[in-house]
Amino acid sequence: MYDLINLYKRIRKKHGIHKDYRSKYAFVGIGNHSLHNLYPVIDFLHIPLKYIVSKSLSSKDLINRSFPSVTGTNDYDEVLNDPEINGIFICATPSVHYELTKKALAANKNVFTEKPVCLTSQDLQDLIDTLKNSSATCLVGMQKRFSISTSLLKKKLKKQHIISYFYRFQIGAYPEGNVFRDIFIHPVDYVLFLFGNAEVVSALKTQQDDGRQSVMLQLRHPENVIGAVEISTQYAWSQSKEVLSINTEEGMFEMENHQVLTYSPKPLSILSMPVEKVFPQVPETQYLFNGNNFLPVFQNNQLVSQGYFGEIQSFTDICENKSSRNISSLESLKATYKILEIIQK
Repeated sequence: MYDLINLYKRIRKKHGIHKDYRSKYAFVGIGNHSLHNLYPVIDFLHIPLKYIVSKSLSSKDLINRSFPSVTGTNDYDEVLNDPEINGIFICATPSVHYELTKKALAANKNVFTEKPVCLTSQDLQDLIDTLKNSSATCLVGMQKRFSISTSLLKKKLKKQHIISYFYRFQIGAYPEGNVFRDIFIHPVDYVLFLFGNAEVVSALKTQQDDGRQSVMLQLRHPENVIGAVEISTQYAWSQSKEVLSINTEEGMFEMENHQVLTYSPKPLSILSMPVEKVFPQVPETQYLFNGNNFLPVFQNNQLVSQGYFGEIQSFTDICENKSSRNISSLESLKATYKILEIIQK
């Protein structure tokens, strides 16, 4: 028994420290999101960064002191002209993502770009057209598509007949940018990714004097799946909540903050009569995923459960010609931008 346990540990350790990268990478941006959510994953995967690109000279000097094996630069063209660079991570000011991504694709560099990749549907189509004339690929950082709960839900829902869903995405005030493009893009994209393209049946908005706002959406998806969505900045960041309830013919799925996913099968009915009214039943709840912060294992790390690990690994696997599928392509965002532009009017 101990020999088997030790063999398993050796295999796991080798997998954790194994490097297999044939090319090098660059990262554009050194902001809070990059440092806390993306760089730790890159470091864990041992992705060989050659450059970190920043806008200011002071940041360039800081990069050279803090990342000894990386070259800090303010010259983006230096990166684009380097034949060793196969992939570029872009996580800068949202307003410049479109320009940086377009230049990289035109230079035939594979691109991972944080959301929003651009500001409008027209810009998105321009990037798609640029990509058609490039040998590169582009993966957009919609991390919720790569979360553990999303992966489990997609598999389970294939075997279920979906009736409806209710989705709440509640955060605090967001005064530093365009909340639709920067934040609300996530919940809109998420329901489209799970349930397919949608028709906006209704979109009601309310806004406070301080700029906080809520949108109540009614959506209709293929197979007559209907959804109610609340996206709002009229709550508090310390009590942020993302809750999805999915009603199927067979049972109920509940997801909370991508940390907990449960399934409760519905009681049987005979000739349209619920059996539970005759024979009382104890409701059954199955935990499909339950992030446990007590155990510091891989799948319980929030960078993994929230999807940051999955999106970066998928991008580098594509760059290294390993078996991987781009589930967050530019083309797949067309419906998301269309809905966002409808509800912003």
